[in-house]
Amino acid sequence: MKGRYFSAVAEEQQKKILTIYGKRGEILDRWGRVLAMDRNVYSVYANPKMIKDKEKLAQQLQTILKIDAHRIKEKLNKNCYFVWLKRGIDDDNIVTKIKDFRGLGVKIERRRIYPQGKLACHVLGAVDIDNNGIAGVELYYNHTLQGEPGYVLTIGDGRNFYLGGFSKNMVPPREGNSLILTIDQVIQYYAEQIAEKLYNKYQPRRVTIIVMDPYNGDVLALTNRPAYDPNYITKDDIKNMKNFAITEMFEPGSVFKVIAAAALLDQGVVNLGDKVYCENGSYKIGKRILHDYHKYRWLDFESVVVHSSNIGMAKFCSRINDDTLYRYLKLFGIGEKTGIDLPGEVSGILRPPENWTSYSKISLTIGQEVAVNPVHIAKMAAIIANGGFDIQPHVVKEIRNSHGMTIWRFSFQPRRLLKPDTVIKLKQILQKVVEKGTGRLGGSRVCTVAGKTGTAQKADLVNGGYAKGKYTATFVGFFPVDTPRLVVVVTVDEPHGSHFGGTVCAPAFKELAERCWIYTSITQERRVKNEVERNFVWN
Repeated sequence: MKGRYFSAVAEEQQKKILTIYGKRGEILDRWGRVLAMDRNVYSVYANPKMIKDKEKLAQQLQTILKIDAHRIKEKLNKNCYFVWLKRGIDDDNIVTKIKDFRGLGVKIERRRIYPQGKLACHVLGAVDIDNNGIAGVELYYNHTLQGEPGYVLTIGDGRNFYLGGFSKNMVPPREGNSLILTIDQVIQYYAEQIAEKLYNKYQPRRVTIIVMDPYNGDVLALTNRPAYDPNYITKDDIKNMKNFAITEMFEPGSVFKVIAAAALLDQGVVNLGDKVYCENGSYKIGKRILHDYHKYRWLDFESVVVHSSNIGMAKFCSRINDDTLYRYLKLFGIGEKTGIDLPGEVSGILRPPENWTSYSKISLTIGQEVAVNPVHIAKMAAIIANGGFDIQPHVVKEIRNSHGMTIWRFSFQPRRLLKPDTVIKLKQILQKVVEKGTGRLGGSRVCTVAGKTGTAQKADLVNGGYAKGKYTATFVGFFPVDTPRLVVVVTVDEPHGSHFGGTVCAPAFKELAERCWIYTSITQERRVKNEVERNFVWN
């Protein structure tokens, strides 16, 4: 009788529940091209207690595992029953190579593969050795991509080693869901090529380029330089994993004149032909002196924006009060997160009017005393390009389950922020910025362009004030002007050789805009043709 009892107790003690993880969901671009996927890899482990001649085994494994024999021996000398020797081995023959070695074993695991290498690395992010997201959408949507674990009932010995042949499935794992991004692999490739050229030419601290659909907030491309390859992350790459497009704040400079102009026009306190005297380039306000890069005398409102006159904009903004300007800044989303579905976004800086000085309104109209990230700038331009409606920037378009069924689709109900007449006038002004103003190098013969330049001194975080010789150059624009297809932001931080948004960023914008225009025209024609053919067949 006691034999049966002890047999039952022993059996219960030997039962082990083994957790098994299903395949991580794929990440695809908007047209279904694979950007991240799983594949099987092999991990070799050892039971040091079962290995007698550790020196000999270390020498033998050195060639097979491609690890220094000294490192292998250090692991084998540990006083334990389990130690990893090497994980994530991409060699289907590894099982055959080590099967005759006593005390060694192989576990099949999954490894994340990024077929396009560095492409869209700051959107995709990366995973750790256990396939958990650590950056980008891999982190933001980690739970969605992971799926649900399964469990296996098996038998193990007293040292927690599982014994083969005694396993029985209990609950199978559920594969993770797949993400359909808004990213277009081709446009992303164009953006990365141009970002790389800027990085090599101007040797800046960083480069950021964003391409966005102004009507629905789809981010078609987002890239930073320096970049990294998520397939092989080194210690030096860790600092490059930071997504400057959302984690970096900077004073935007003159691109912010767009919001000031929107407020003035929307409130009806200026007409395009209203003139102010621009003081021949130097204007004393209280104890401070405001400068223009060029010496202007009389300029109308349109020309103030076109030629980016700080003095002219300061004078025109005296026509609205602090609360009105603040309200329009908030309408454009300044001082708060855009809500883009990527981890680590900063909200920027915008102090409420009660904390402003007598000079703050002037500073804000020319992009000082405020901090934004590049996505804020893209959103600002999109609101004007789409006719004055709010948008929600995002990088994930759909989520599909393992059977390919759509279980979630992005949706956003826009609201009108600006009057239609305000938008028409702003588009007219911004087109002239490119035709005859500071953004002339961003103009194109392929399509009409509207845009704004920005050149901002960087704050000196140590001594206060502004750092000598350090600038952030920006160009933001959209095309074509009448029916905008895309918004593009180009930001270069601390360029060398030149530091103006109109000379550093505008030519890069032009190249990217023209390539995108041609590409989207071709794909649009192809989609229309396919739709016509589909309707012909069904009708």
